[in-house]
Amino acid sequence: MPMKRMLWFARARLSMLGSLTLIGCATSHDATGGGKDETRPPIWEAAFTSTAPAIDGRMDNAWHKAKPLTVIVRKAMGAGAPTKVVLRALHTGDRLYVLATWPDPTRSDMRDPYVWDPKRKTYDRPTEADDQFALEFPISGDFRINMLTTSSYVADVWHWKAGRGNPAGWIDDKRHLIGNNAGEDALVYELGGHETVRIARPMDTGKRSYSVKEKPAKYAGDTIDSFEPKQPSGSLADIRGKGTHDGSSWTLEFSRKLATGHADDAVLDPNRDNVCAIAILDNELYWRHSVSGRLLLRFMPR
Repeated sequence: MPMKRMLWFARARLSMLGSLTLIGCATSHDATGGGKDETRPPIWEAAFTSTAPAIDGRMDNAWHKAKPLTVIVRKAMGAGAPTKVVLRALHTGDRLYVLATWPDPTRSDMRDPYVWDPKRKTYDRPTEADDQFALEFPISGDFRINMLTTSSYVADVWHWKAGRGNPAGWIDDKRHLIGNNAGEDALVYELGGHETVRIARPMDTGKRSYSVKEKPAKYAGDTIDSFEPKQPSGSLADIRGKGTHDGSSWTLEFSRKLATGHADDAVLDPNRDNVCAIAILDNELYWRHSVSGRLLLRFMPR
């Protein structure tokens, strides 16, 4: 999409939405569904374990030590459709493990697939969303869940995508660069003609765990996946993750070191509460996602 069209589209969306959160849009809400007061975010406990769970999208015995926290996410546009997400966390002293479950009656695990056109005898590639989950931690600056802010900050975003990284068992690692941190390539959003906000959402350094494969030259099925798994590298190989769908809900497991050694990652401190927030997308593009309020991830002692 040409840059001018992208900017016009973004401004048009902003005139309707008014704000952005997590992976792209509107207002934040209390994580427990009880209101909009974020001065007392809920505590999400990560229990210590000496036995790490397998990252396979299934709850094994190691998770019995984890205390579940039910978080209510709401639509970023309009704050409707509350959805319960059950979070669990474990740690081994140097690594965090997360288990998230949430209802979703439809499994959407293809992003922009190739679709056969029998009349033209070729494949089209229409835009179709996949199911997604995101967990965000601040890195620096005045962290706000709301991205449409005159504050400047950098946040670390762990972004699971059912139709891209999930088949190979990886989660995208990216950042939100807001305000003065966004750089020259940022999109510029106008706030009522009085102020502007600069936002960039770059991937971390390295190679991603998927790439677009070539369109089939001949018929190979009515709908064909347009992505193929790859071995990631660099900072994009920090987060292992796997989600499974049982016909009515997703179970997602993922893991990352508390300190990766990469400058584009947040360092999680086991000696203090770590601010974070989550988002889910149910077969939706970015501006229709559901978001939580702030959470405090607390590492419990051995």
